[in-house]
Amino acid sequence: MRLDGKTILITGAASGIGQASATKALAEGARVIGIDQSGDGMPDGVEPILGDVTDNETVARAIAATDRIDGLATIAGISSSGNAIDEIDPDLWDRVFEVNVKATWRWMIAALPAMRAQGGGSVVAIASQLAFGGGRRNAAYIASKGAIVSLVKTAAFELAPDGVRVNAIAPGAIDTPMLNRSMSRNADPAAAREYSQNRHALKRFGRAEEIANGVIYLLSDEASYNTGSVITIDGGWRAA
Repeated sequence: MRLDGKTILITGAASGIGQASATKALAEGARVIGIDQSGDGMPDGVEPILGDVTDNETVARAIAATDRIDGLATIAGISSSGNAIDEIDPDLWDRVFEVNVKATWRWMIAALPAMRAQGGGSVVAIASQLAFGGGRRNAAYIASKGAIVSLVKTAAFELAPDGVRVNAIAPGAIDTPMLNRSMSRNADPAAAREYSQNRHALKRFGRAEEIANGVIYLLSDEASYNTGSVITIDGGWRAA
């Protein structure tokens, strides 16, 4: 019960890493407010806030749902794989940054008043192993995850006096609906999956639950000395 008595907000709570994190947070005793465009897939016990994470009105409804915010996990994200760097539509580039980066900042600053009032809190963002190594035909997504790393580090430094810890997890390729959509954009999806799996030292994709374990750790008091950290959980991608 590492989150017993804590109120946690999780964006992207209806699928993938967000869904797994919400499930584990509930099991650890938290009150979980889950934000997603659809309630389909939202774990039982989560208090749903339905809407686009980039919409100010969605943010306002979630913040108004509680007078206490102990933790925030900004897990909602989108990918733009399949486009060469000189073929990316500028509107798509902007949308990727809107969801992956600006929304992370937006939710973090919205949660700050409550966290400051109670003397602290924990923010967990999702980066990517690709932020440290790059990749082909996915420039907007990879650049956005690099921005997350920089945002987390500067926010951690700035908010430390308020008792607010800010960290990130950099997952490898995780077997989620978003990964499946990304792979489907390749000319040969099966070959793309095999190549990606073999790029990891463990020769497999990760499971959403394996990343959620890291999210729960960073949200909990066990991580009280962690801030400005980027924890890599990537099946050995960076080592291979």
